[in-house]
Amino acid sequence: MYKELYLKNIVDYLATLVRQVELRNSINLYDINILAEDFYVGLLNYVYGFDLKNLNIVEKNASAIDLGDKKNKTAIQVTSDNSSTKIKETIRKFIENKLYEDYDTLYILILTTKKNYKVDFDTKGLFAFSKKENILDYTDLMQIIKTKDTPELKLIDDFLQQELLIKVSQTNKQKANEIETIAKLIEFLTSHKNKILEKEKPTIIDPDHKINTRFKKYSEFLTSLYVDLLPIYEGPRKQAFKSLGLDEINSKVMRLYLKDISDSFLEKSNGNPKEALESLTLYFEQEISDSGVQFDKMSIKYFLISETLQCNVFPNSG
Repeated sequence: MYKELYLKNIVDYLATLVRQVELRNSINLYDINILAEDFYVGLLNYVYGFDLKNLNIVEKNASAIDLGDKKNKTAIQVTSDNSSTKIKETIRKFIENKLYEDYDTLYILILTTKKNYKVDFDTKGLFAFSKKENILDYTDLMQIIKTKDTPELKLIDDFLQQELLIKVSQTNKQKANEIETIAKLIEFLTSHKNKILEKEKPTIIDPDHKINTRFKKYSEFLTSLYVDLLPIYEGPRKQAFKSLGLDEINSKVMRLYLKDISDSFLEKSNGNPKEALESLTLYFEQEISDSGVQFDKMSIKYFLISETLQCNVFPNSG
């Protein structure tokens, strides 16, 4: 009786996750994909007895694969893209980066549902990969899970309840907080029409020059900060802009105000963008704190670093 109950719970949890990924991805929100990587580390270790680690945490921006078990020489790519093109690209990068030297076997785990693939995937005989055995979705996991005994099923059920009910709920609340933080910041920026001169200083939108030439000493810091924060905060940033529906005038006011105030902070920091970015983040956090929102500081920092790449923060002189 308990075994049947646990199996029903597990399949419901996994099916719910699949649906959430599909719906969020349909409106270009990919934050749940990042959450799913950590979730599947634990689940796959339970189901297959692996010792997987999230390589995107251990090795920043790991190429071709997301999860790795060097003890069992197994690598896994976690993706919501179920196209054969994505699988071919993963295999190409796996070979290009010589990951077969560390891993004998590659799996592709589809967060949605896999297709009936007709094409062949060429591994050049360098590692084990079969489109029938090594491309997985949650239905494949259920085939393994249903063979487990009752105590093992309880462990998996408890794990899923913790990860998918509690953590996803907490993440959703945090995401709402991140969206509200960025929205409040944008509202603050666009409320300064009376402080903005109509004549705009000429600027050059050239983020490559800015990061790699003008701020060469800090280029690694700025680039890695943006790359680290983008998967977490880009979705909330887009949602905040969408919810506010800024018109052309307010968008211009926001850009002008950001350019003006960020230049003054950069000057106070003697041209150090790292120090100026931190000071600017604290300034905006304090300025909008009276609205009663529990602010997410990193949301503000990501917004500012993304606007830096648009040359609206620390603008290049024209």
